[in-house]
Amino acid sequence: MENEKWLVIGEDPRLKELATMLRSPSRTVFYKRTSVWNEELNKLVLEFQPNRIILPILPLKIEVEQLYGISQVKFYTGRLTMHWKHLLERNETNCYLQQESFIWQNARLTAEGFIATFYGLEQKCIYGQNFTIAGFGRTAKMLASLLVKMGANVHIVARSVVQVSEAKAYGYKATNLDDRKWSINDGIFINTIPAKWITESFQEHVPVVLYDLASEPGCLDIDADQLQTYVLLPSLPGKYFAHDAATILCKAIEEEENC
Repeated sequence: MENEKWLVIGEDPRLKELATMLRSPSRTVFYKRTSVWNEELNKLVLEFQPNRIILPILPLKIEVEQLYGISQVKFYTGRLTMHWKHLLERNETNCYLQQESFIWQNARLTAEGFIATFYGLEQKCIYGQNFTIAGFGRTAKMLASLLVKMGANVHIVARSVVQVSEAKAYGYKATNLDDRKWSINDGIFINTIPAKWITESFQEHVPVVLYDLASEPGCLDIDADQLQTYVLLPSLPGKYFAHDAATILCKAIEEEENC
């Protein structure tokens, strides 16, 4: 049996939990808390000689010209920049963000994490509140369902005709994002679209308080100072439910290992 040596990298608390879950008699696992691949990490890889490396959901910043000791390493990755894709083009890579079971379970935890954040920052109940959600992907669907069950009013705005039609079929009020008739006078605005779509032309539609559930760098293509409150909330599952978030990630990785 292969002597597996795993290196888990990242600052998200779920990754420390994941390292513990992955350990076994035939598997040595080392966890490195960092958000950058630098000379220190190069040295660690050369000394530890892992044959599996798990990268965080958000891509690590690269502060070296070359990654050492990775030629025979199998990578499990989250989002990758074009630079990262180029660096790993000769490695076996598996993107856990492409596994449907992981994506949906992570979306559910993200929705619950937003509720926890909302209670802490707003100190209001969900019942009777008006929420506008930009996008209708997996996270938006889980969040909208949860909010409605708690008595909130939900309005979906999306660019995709498919998403707008789907949201209406689910019974939500839904409007095309580019329709200039929509705007928010009161209520809570939540972005789930992973793109910089809030430009100067959209600013009049968006309230002074904006919650962004998309990953960094978020949805703003304007200066955040132009909003009264902009709250970027990446990695909510790891923040609030590190053990549960690590469990679903561990299952996704183990399933890929056993394929």
